[in-house]
Amino acid sequence: MVSPKSHASPQSKALISKSLKECKKYLRSKSNIDWARSFYQYTNRLAHLYFLRELNGWPAFLIFVYFVNDKEMTGPESEEEWRGAIKLLRAYLGVERTKLTPFMMDVFIDVKSLPIGRRV
Repeated sequence: MVSPKSHASPQSKALISKSLKECKKYLRSKSNIDWARSFYQYTNRLAHLYFLRELNGWPAFLIFVYFVNDKEMTGPESEEEWRGAIKLLRAYLGVERTKLTPFMMDVFIDVKSLPIGRRV
């Protein structure tokens, strides 16, 4: 969930920052944090959904895929752990319930249920 800020060029960073601020304003986030920082990947995806749906009128949806029991990545071992982290993240960003929420979905995949040694 935590991701580093963008390593884009200064010109691109200015556009990214402007776009994230516009999305944040549209979603009426009361959070005073910089969306281009620690949770950049998440906020960038929200901005893309905003761009596609609201600015271009395309019927886009955003699906977040979370992996459970991924020992290699030391991630959460249960859906409940993920849901707690997601709830905290959304509260921190000020996007618990927004105009885009109906077009977003969380999917949880237990890596233990995946076939081992088979390429997909």
